[in-house]
Amino acid sequence: MPSKGKAVGSIIKWGVKYGPHVVVLAQQAKEPAMAAAQKALDRQRAKRRAVEHAATVRDGMVLKTFDPRADHSEPIWVVFSGDEPIAAHPATTTPLTELIARSDLSTRVRPAELPSPAERLRNLPRRR
Repeated sequence: MPSKGKAVGSIIKWGVKYGPHVVVLAQQAKEPAMAAAQKALDRQRAKRRAVEHAATVRDGMVLKTFDPRADHSEPIWVVFSGDEPIAAHPATTTPLTELIARSDLSTRVRPAELPSPAERLRNLPRRR
């Protein structure tokens, strides 16, 4: 078994040899990781705003759909008042009628039917 001094010496030698490479890799990976985290936050924010908007209108519902004109696969949340679409979150230039043209309107959800964050935590499988 190697002594502690030899182990520390090896760690220092590897740190000097590979340390600069690790620093460069960390700097390069920082921007894509930040962009991915911001994208996830924007998705959550759009859903939350749509649900809050639907809760303030009469007979409000939300429908998750995708923009047929966009080249990305980000979801668009369409807010309904009864059977009439009134807004989209995040905002898009595509008309609302085109957004919901091929969507299944039976999948619309009322804000009261969506689970709260506490309910989602309770429904997670428990680890043993």
